[in-house]
Amino acid sequence: PLCCTAAEDTGDACGTCWPTSWAAADDWCAQSEATCRHCSGAWCPGGGAPAAPVIQAPGPPPPPSTQAPIQTTAQPPAVAPTPPPTPAPAPSQAPTQPPMQEPTQVRTRAPTQLPTQAPTQPSTSAPTQAPTWAPTQGPTTSQPGQAEPVTSEWITGTWTTGYWDCCKPSCSWPDKGNVSQPVRACDASGNRLTNFSAKSVCDGGPAAACADSAPFLVTGNLSMAFAAVAVGGRHGLTGDTNCGQCFQLQFTDQFHANGNWGGAHADLVGKHLVVQVTNIGYDVAGEHSFDIQIPGAGQGLFTSGCIAQFSGFTSGDFDCDNNYGGCFEKIGCQRLPKALQPGCEWRYDWYRWFIHGGKTNNPYVNFRRVQCPTELTDISMSTPNDDGDYPAIDVSMFA
Repeated sequence: PLCCTAAEDTGDACGTCWPTSWAAADDWCAQSEATCRHCSGAWCPGGGAPAAPVIQAPGPPPPPSTQAPIQTTAQPPAVAPTPPPTPAPAPSQAPTQPPMQEPTQVRTRAPTQLPTQAPTQPSTSAPTQAPTWAPTQGPTTSQPGQAEPVTSEWITGTWTTGYWDCCKPSCSWPDKGNVSQPVRACDASGNRLTNFSAKSVCDGGPAAACADSAPFLVTGNLSMAFAAVAVGGRHGLTGDTNCGQCFQLQFTDQFHANGNWGGAHADLVGKHLVVQVTNIGYDVAGEHSFDIQIPGAGQGLFTSGCIAQFSGFTSGDFDCDNNYGGCFEKIGCQRLPKALQPGCEWRYDWYRWFIHGGKTNNPYVNFRRVQCPTELTDISMSTPNDDGDYPAIDVSMFA
């Protein structure tokens, strides 16, 4: 069997896969049907064209994935940067996933389906750039509509996805991260729970994700949201220790080289998203850094939580009958409960999901750790104890 990551006809991906879009046999995406789907691919049991050879990109390989997470000392006055220079590309390799830990509510991210548009010519571009550990400094001038720069450490070359499964966030359990208290979960009525050991709604318990954990617009160039992070990737995100931490993401114009698909829509490039970590994705690894919590973006494997939290709906109402990728059109948001519709619509109005040319779809970002803004901690009721060591976000700079 082979994994096709992009095809001329998405209805017959195995029969029309682009020659350069078959995942190599030793690629993580090609290890099983599950890993193929995580790569937004189509699993072809009958095989297909041989996988195209990987063209090695120049430059030294990235440092090993065992390097410790980023630590940043006190920063200059807080202002947001323009993106740092893009590093030389290097081959990507997704690490072996570590075993699940209890009592973490393990959830599967919601990868997108194959892109709706494929290139007219097979691509021979180099593999997707691997994230770099080298701290970089933003340029000294800003572009129109963007914030002034600040000297800080950034990680580049990682990409993001989205999900919403209604399960109790992993960071809502006790003893996760260095925080004032665990992230609050909610009951079916929207009340915040004080029992941090309450069982997840996805396991028959009362604890669920709070509806106001959906993304929201702050200014035209800045939004805020909550997200799951990777485990064991080469980008400094390690799992439970990241619970409660906040990160500033800036969307770049990089796309996925294995078929030249996806990436950020032009309207999204250069804009910023500040996220607080509330969940851990044990299958989010390698160059995949953040899984943004977005209603309607797909429930993944956990399809029982939302119907338990919101009565009167079918499972398909929460992701337009598409567990991996969710709704592809804004009108699909009308199927969700009223409380989740604004966050779903954000995906199209600001995030520009599949607006044109298969973009936005699993966009790339540069990111750094920042202080958690009150707009997020007022919702999560959780603040990192070391927040003062990181630069603050000045919302007025993103007007």
